[in-house]
Amino acid sequence: ETVTVHLGGSMNPNAKILDGMSYEDNAYTRFLKDDLNIEVVYDWIASSSDYDEKMNLCIGSGTIPEMMNVNATQYRALLKYDMIQPLDQYFEDYASDKLKGFVESGGEELKKCISNDKGEMMAIPAPSMMVEEMNEMWIRQDWLDNLGLEAPRTWDEMAAVAEAFVTQDPDGNGEADTIGILGPGNSNHINDIGDNQFGLDPLFHSFQSYPQYWLQDEDGTVKYGSIQPETRTALEKIQKLYTDKLIDPEMLVRSNCQETVLSGKVGIFFGPWWSGYTVGDAILAGEADWRAYFTPLSEDGNYYTHMPDPTSKYVVVSKSCKNPEAAFKMINYLVANEQQWTDDGITSSEMSCADFYPLWNGYDNADEIEVSCETLEKYLAGEITMDDVDFSQHKLLKSDMEAVTELKKEPYDDFSLDKWNLDSDLAKTNLPRLVSLLVGAAPYVHDKYVPVYNAYSGQTETMQAKWANLKKMEEETFAKIIMGKADISEFDTFVENWKNQGGDQILKEINDELSK
Repeated sequence: ETVTVHLGGSMNPNAKILDGMSYEDNAYTRFLKDDLNIEVVYDWIASSSDYDEKMNLCIGSGTIPEMMNVNATQYRALLKYDMIQPLDQYFEDYASDKLKGFVESGGEELKKCISNDKGEMMAIPAPSMMVEEMNEMWIRQDWLDNLGLEAPRTWDEMAAVAEAFVTQDPDGNGEADTIGILGPGNSNHINDIGDNQFGLDPLFHSFQSYPQYWLQDEDGTVKYGSIQPETRTALEKIQKLYTDKLIDPEMLVRSNCQETVLSGKVGIFFGPWWSGYTVGDAILAGEADWRAYFTPLSEDGNYYTHMPDPTSKYVVVSKSCKNPEAAFKMINYLVANEQQWTDDGITSSEMSCADFYPLWNGYDNADEIEVSCETLEKYLAGEITMDDVDFSQHKLLKSDMEAVTELKKEPYDDFSLDKWNLDSDLAKTNLPRLVSLLVGAAPYVHDKYVPVYNAYSGQTETMQAKWANLKKMEEETFAKIIMGKADISEFDTFVENWKNQGGDQILKEINDELSK
């Protein structure tokens, strides 16, 4: 018997549609009909840029589709207004082992995100890859070698190395043209939620300061990271780095930070594990040897890091839906076949799964990056073979393992430039990813860190009206202090203004919402 499900559609206006197909009727909807006997009906279709607004209107008017993709704010609103149904039994009975594996990989933090106050599962999440949005220090190993220096781990060691990079001609060209620490460009941010390549987040974290994060005290009260005393301390210390010319004097002015990195003039920058892609061209050309570390450590020896939300993508089912199991069947089918559709050419650039598959989200294990790094290390060490790996749970690992045997020379734990086969035909396509995994992800596997989670990622009523101005004031104040255009006492004025101009009211609204 055919099961009909009603959805709201998010359509990419730039997606090309093959002849004889449409957003509502395409290869994927036909697969679902032919193989699962599920008929997909779109109650409405909005362009991807208008989807959230349309969904918000539906939530506000109580006219939601039976199944839908929503963000964290929408999910919380649906929970609050009791518009969606628990999915525990359907998850148990209908979720495939693969889908269960993805969801369970997120652990307790993800479970909290998708549970109501009774502990019932209220959504099917697409887990965030947890290291995807953590930041670390990337540093020129060849410059360290040229100057006879060790990789810095503490704040003072980092400052000393940055000074050497600026003053001791690490590239040996006889000119004073090198940058110690590259800061954010004019399109980047000093701080951000999640990954923030070229930002300065790890510098703040070493003082246990977490700007733009909502932090939960031991008593459950939420406070705002940007206005805490630790942030004042961090700003004062970062200001000194800038005044001493250890941070790029053109911070917040440069138009293209990646270009600056690839010019060979930068010694240190901060970014996520995937920054191996950013420096890939320099490594391929044999021009720069980049390594990654958890630096700077805090005074207590720990590396503190803000974490991404365990998920930002939810599939939910309305209370009126009679066939919630269909959502699980559709997602099971997606995760079972997406790679095969790519291999078969069905997921072409014209009809990509992400644009046309109903209820699509990208599903990965929360620990995908760490597992990939560990697996490659064990494979290179001869501890495992390809037969020992379940590739059904790890989409890219097979090609990673095939490439690493071709590209990595012995010793396998030495990532110097001459220990890569840079002349291989596979180097251009595979080396940046392997550097990201084996160099960029290694600290997450081998070093300890203290994770700090955002206690709130929604939007309150006052935030809607006042957050843009508060954030602008924060960013401008932090920039002025760091660049020496304002004294550190300006921070105290900022805190007072932030509270008076809506911040205190926002904190009250957040604490009220979370205490319900």
